[in-house]
Amino acid sequence: MMHKLILWDIDGTLLYSGGVAGEAMRAAMTRVYGRPSDNERRAYAGKTDQQIILETFPDRSPEELLGRLDVFTATYLDILNEWAEAFRTRGRVLEGVVAVLQRLQAEGVVQSLLTGNLAPVARLKLNLMEIAGFFDFDSGAYGSDSPRRIDLAPIAAARAAQCYGRVFATTDIVVIGDTPNDIACARAAGARAVAIATGPFGVEELRAHAPDAVLPNLADTEAALAAILAD
Repeated sequence: MMHKLILWDIDGTLLYSGGVAGEAMRAAMTRVYGRPSDNERRAYAGKTDQQIILETFPDRSPEELLGRLDVFTATYLDILNEWAEAFRTRGRVLEGVVAVLQRLQAEGVVQSLLTGNLAPVARLKLNLMEIAGFFDFDSGAYGSDSPRRIDLAPIAAARAAQCYGRVFATTDIVVIGDTPNDIACARAAGARAVAIATGPFGVEELRAHAPDAVLPNLADTEAALAAILAD
């Protein structure tokens, strides 16, 4: 069994929601805060849901905005559940993902999540795409834990240590994502950074942020495993 903690980003890395998740988030913002974010997808990329809310309403206090986070979360979940069929129809698991998840599972590593999604939203998205079974949700870190993505890797490492009764060395933690923020998050924690160019950033854009490995996608299972599991 390999003593590695693999932390996956969701949107643009594991799956693409066909725009449904963004629409649901904007609808929830409108219901709870009075208007939606007008950011286009690239502006959302790699940010936590809390950060997006704070940036959307700079004229309001963080205390007021985050004081309603539970209401926002419940509203967002309700809308996503209402739109589940559209999510399944328009969304997809990205190429090569399932094969890589299966191989990592066979290696005995811990697979969890490091995502800007609020925790229950993360679980729902993966359930809707039928890949939730690969992940230990209790060892992950989410947009509900902090507005700052850079805070999330140490949170996940601490949770995994508690779940498994052993400390994961920073060199045994791998952060996989599709944005410069994912790379920065790994770097801040001393973890390995694997960038996948299946989101809004291309291979060269990601390479400029100096990840340990960058892949165009996860279609080549062997190349993906080599990038993720390299010591």
